[in-house]
Amino acid sequence: MKRSALLFMAFIVMCSVTLKAQNLNKVFAAMEEKDWEVALSYLEPIMAKRKKNYQAKWLAAICHSERYRFEESYALFKEALPYAEEDPSFWIPYANAYLFGGRVDDAERTLRRVNQNLLEDYVKPEYFRVFNNIQNAKTLLPNPKEIIVKNLGQNVNTVGNEYSQVVTTDQRGIFFSARREGLGEVADDGEYYEQLMTSQMNEFDNWNKDNPLEGYASDEDYDAPLQLLDNDNTMIVFRNDDLFITRKQADGSWGEREPLPINTKKWEPHAFMYNNGNSIIYASDFKSDNENADLYIVHKQANGKWSKPYAVEELNTPVNEDAPFVAGDGTLYFASRGHSSMGGYDIFSTRLDSATGKFSEPENMGAPINLPTDDTFFTLYGKNAYFSSSRPEGYGENDIYRVIMFNNSQIQGKVLECDNITAVGNATISVVGQEDKYSAVTNEYGVYFMNMPIESDFTLRVERDGEVLYEKEHQIRVLFRDKFEIEQDFFIGECGKNEKEIYVKMINSFDLDPNNISVDPPSTEGIVIPVVEEPEPVVEEVVEEVEEAFETAVDTVTKVAGAPVVVKEEKAPEPDPIVVPEEELIELPNVFFDFDKQNIKPEFIDRLNEAAELLKRRTDLRIMVAGHTDSYGTNEYNVALGQRRYTAVFNYLKDRGVDASQMDVQTFSEDLPIASNRTRKGRAFNRRVELYFVDENGERKK
Repeated sequence: MKRSALLFMAFIVMCSVTLKAQNLNKVFAAMEEKDWEVALSYLEPIMAKRKKNYQAKWLAAICHSERYRFEESYALFKEALPYAEEDPSFWIPYANAYLFGGRVDDAERTLRRVNQNLLEDYVKPEYFRVFNNIQNAKTLLPNPKEIIVKNLGQNVNTVGNEYSQVVTTDQRGIFFSARREGLGEVADDGEYYEQLMTSQMNEFDNWNKDNPLEGYASDEDYDAPLQLLDNDNTMIVFRNDDLFITRKQADGSWGEREPLPINTKKWEPHAFMYNNGNSIIYASDFKSDNENADLYIVHKQANGKWSKPYAVEELNTPVNEDAPFVAGDGTLYFASRGHSSMGGYDIFSTRLDSATGKFSEPENMGAPINLPTDDTFFTLYGKNAYFSSSRPEGYGENDIYRVIMFNNSQIQGKVLECDNITAVGNATISVVGQEDKYSAVTNEYGVYFMNMPIESDFTLRVERDGEVLYEKEHQIRVLFRDKFEIEQDFFIGECGKNEKEIYVKMINSFDLDPNNISVDPPSTEGIVIPVVEEPEPVVEEVVEEVEEAFETAVDTVTKVAGAPVVVKEEKAPEPDPIVVPEEELIELPNVFFDFDKQNIKPEFIDRLNEAAELLKRRTDLRIMVAGHTDSYGTNEYNVALGQRRYTAVFNYLKDRGVDASQMDVQTFSEDLPIASNRTRKGRAFNRRVELYFVDENGERKK
């Protein structure tokens, strides 16, 4: 796959006459082709021979910055300073190198040294492009979104290049492209050819060491995965400027590549198939005079043939657009060096307006996803995303990163003595992270509900009556498998029961398969789930459930450094009072449950006890114990969950002396919601057991 980078064509053209006069025309040719390593191989002996060839050092500095070797670049720019007297454009690539390396203030100071009056007309657009990128960075970087960006680690990323990743449906497998030493031959641009690699998550949710995809290894080709479809059985891939489709065979191997009909004689670096395979959005430079790619769309017609491509004019710019991805909610993500980019490629989001047929103005996704470096190949699955970035803190030139689209989680549990029985009530729990502090107080049962930061170390302290009972460092890890509980108990004393790592589950907010966009609630069968489902009827919300792909707004929690969490109380709908014979009035309770749970919470015990006393006193009364769920999960799973919930309430009442013959039971799973299943508050009210009086035929009494 071609690697597009910032190319200072104006500077190179301006230098070409001088370069040729110095017998350096090969340098010019290599830089024009963006073959930075080749250009450096010509420049290094020249610089070694002529220590004061400042122009050569300046060009070498540009090459190193394009290869993300910023320290080498900065050193060479400083050595080349005398050349600034000859070339007024000297400071523009110097400023851009600072920007690309994340040193925005240095970039701005350096660009101020440019005398615009001395610039040639064909250089001025580059000056204004860098100027605008710096201004964009100054606007976007100080306002990072509250999300977590994590490097996938050294089993995937190396000192080389890793990018163009696609993940499997369960997010436990990954395919990507790598250019690194030891993989294939050296290409004409001085880098190694691309290899299609794969890795799997192990039982500890870490990536295993990657390997070339069997049957696809090639020493002299450019290969990259672009999209997985059809339950991971079909893959769109790139090879040598064109797009192909391949299908998994019965033995697990991948079959022959079949070319997509959208290929031209030019460069098609990326494609994404959506709308159940009836539409393709792709990048191509087939109409470009300067090799910059634009976005195009084709649709499958009634006769089975593909339409002619039409350019997405509202998204295309004079520079590169690439790597389109359509998420499960219909949001289009793509990479661009234009629009409000901070320097290299930035990732943008947009949505199609069905009324106008046009895409909305692209929105820069901002920090920490976008930095002034190259950030591209964004893919989103619910609250998890992946992208490639050349940010300086990575292992190499381009690394692959995972994004968790929130930065804290609500945890519930108990504080107990080491006997696992004695509750520690009225104790203050404090969580002190790098930037924030949260606190909560346990109730008489030792139960707490509170926010905790994820994927970073924090200190958890338990105090009561001024005495510190417990203090230890912890970290919350978000996992991809439905194995660990959201509840976390802490034990006071030296009983060795408290692990440092707390595990929570990942919930996706819409269909994991972006190829088949659906507005229905997703099934979570076979996927692994988060994190933040909170107990009701008291709700302490941290991350609002996203109905669209990128929304991490804090809703009802007010978070202040050094201050406790402010909780907004939301109560369940009150049941209508039911009149029973002999003028005896009682409100039978609804019992609400936490996500995927069937245990009865302490706040409902008193009302269940009242109901039990009435039923023991009035043996002529019968009630229905009806189990309900929210819409997450398959129907089969929710039927069983509803049964577990009504069984818990039935057994509780029976244990307190209620005759089993007085109680009918039934599960309605998700079929009878009392609130919307499209919001987390609504789903919380739907996770319930209803108690109501019935007649001798089992019908609800009016």
